[in-house]
Amino acid sequence: MTLPSTRAFACLAIALVSAGCPPTSNDAGAPDAGVVEPTTFCPGQDGCASSEGPLVVGAAKVAFTPTAFEIANPRYLKGDRPDACEPGKPSVDDTTCGELKLDIILDDCGRDAVCNVDETYVGPDADGTEGDGAPDYFMDCGRDRLCPGDPGYVAPDADGSEGDGVFQGLWIAGYGNNRPAMGVKDDLWARALVVETGDTTVAIATVDAVGVFYDDVVRIRALVEAARPGALDYVVVQATHTHEAPDTLGQWGLENPFTGLQLGHGRSDEHMDAMRTATRDAIVAALDAKVPAVVRAGTVNTRVDGFLHDSRDPLVFVDLMTTLAFDAASDGAAIATVVHWGNHPEILDSRNNYVSSDYAHALRVAVEEGLPAEGDRPAVAGRGGVAIYQQGVVGGLLGPNGFDFTGRDGVLYENRLKTWARCDAYGDLLAEQAFAALADAAVVDDALLSFAAEPYEAPVKNRVFQVGFFNGWFDRELVQFDPDLPIDDENLPYLKTEAGIVRLGPIAWLTAPGEMFPESWVGFSEALAFGRPQIDPENPNPPNLDDAPPGPYLAERVEASYPMLLGLALDETGYLVPPYDFVLDETAPYISEAEGDHYEETNSTGPDAIPLLEDVYDLLFAHETRVGTR
Repeated sequence: MTLPSTRAFACLAIALVSAGCPPTSNDAGAPDAGVVEPTTFCPGQDGCASSEGPLVVGAAKVAFTPTAFEIANPRYLKGDRPDACEPGKPSVDDTTCGELKLDIILDDCGRDAVCNVDETYVGPDADGTEGDGAPDYFMDCGRDRLCPGDPGYVAPDADGSEGDGVFQGLWIAGYGNNRPAMGVKDDLWARALVVETGDTTVAIATVDAVGVFYDDVVRIRALVEAARPGALDYVVVQATHTHEAPDTLGQWGLENPFTGLQLGHGRSDEHMDAMRTATRDAIVAALDAKVPAVVRAGTVNTRVDGFLHDSRDPLVFVDLMTTLAFDAASDGAAIATVVHWGNHPEILDSRNNYVSSDYAHALRVAVEEGLPAEGDRPAVAGRGGVAIYQQGVVGGLLGPNGFDFTGRDGVLYENRLKTWARCDAYGDLLAEQAFAALADAAVVDDALLSFAAEPYEAPVKNRVFQVGFFNGWFDRELVQFDPDLPIDDENLPYLKTEAGIVRLGPIAWLTAPGEMFPESWVGFSEALAFGRPQIDPENPNPPNLDDAPPGPYLAERVEASYPMLLGLALDETGYLVPPYDFVLDETAPYISEAEGDHYEETNSTGPDAIPLLEDVYDLLFAHETRVGTR
């Protein structure tokens, strides 16, 4: 099925509603006939006629850490030391135990996890749990996590969750299925920045989650609008992409070992409500805290050694960290510190069973509270205010593991050990880089606010995603297809999603509804990316760089002194794999990974993701050029 371009879709949709495309406003305010504009932009639309005025900024943070959930039976976790998997007892030498053992997840072997076919089997469990028809892989003690006989136990949970045979737990997202939360390492947060100049007001909220679907962004916007009608012109919600927080998308729940398919979805309704409410509350609190402000911006190249690992050819690193300091104009007090950088928050790895924001936690604490003097490293005073870690380019695949590093304390943190201490030491090192960026930060004098945004629709060609939609894994709307007909090229489901750009003078945030590859952002320029692209000579399916699109690439096309790709913003549609390097397994496309490390394709909507997104960027950039906001 051949579809019109994104721009044609936009014009067609508007034509159906209003019998024509909206005119463009030029610098003189006169319309340019026949020009298609983004659906939303400021200044220039009703309610935000101008952005001329002083900078006003507010920031706030609201925790939504889960506290009430059931836990798994430690003996059913994959770790070979069940005592190290007990709640509240994370290993000193390594993280805990990771996923449940698939082969016994549905066996009725009792709480000792020993079946009558095992060599260590002695006899049925004395407590009668073996063969009783109830699942044994979790402790059915209720959301308070207290079983009869535990210290502090008084009575069964009032909500009826104790002894009901249903797992009211949390499935941790980001790796494989079946990883249950056993406790909490650090809080999860919604952190919001609100910026205003003249009539234009924008909120950018970042939440500790693996991702936030566009449908939930729309719900959060509605909650904010109900709380503060007309107060905001645009709301961006972004996820840090932590791999140690509860599933917010739905694809990391309990897997059936006999079918290989997920049983239902992995979301907790209570946690989803808490995340949406906390994000609304953080945005509203930031709105209420607005004061006249000044902003300073600085950058630093973190380099690769000890910070980044690229696991997919071509090896291209985006190591630029941008730090923004928003301070009160009256007394210089810190309002917010934004640290923008790109890397998967997964240093705790798949063996961790404790809820965490991963390295973002220590980074934000250090920026707010400071770093102590350690070894030859001097103490650094904290800035106070609200520290916000904004995720950048993470695809293709940038991660924090695969190397050893030395912390500020002089300790060598080996890659083989995924400890809490290693995670926090890594965050402290990143905070040190953020402070270094601020040391040379420049005051931004021409900080006028503008934005442009366009919703669009993208096809879901991934067969696994299609199965997920029809099995209730994903809580989002599909369009442009007939659910009563087979899915094929003539009847593909489409997602509603969105991309936008927010500018504050020379500072620019370009949103991406997923995980963008570094080469899409900076290309292969030695001036922009760290080093030249490298390709493993043993790769059986290497990317052909001759087929890669020529520059200029997005980081240049944004035309900003401080360009930032805001990854996983407004949506999480998976990896945004460049078409020149999009390779599927010939026998089981999207289900199995093609030879040569093409995992990202199995978690992508399809090869159209980047071309469609770039069409939207073309529309946004053209609009900015016409109205003079770039």
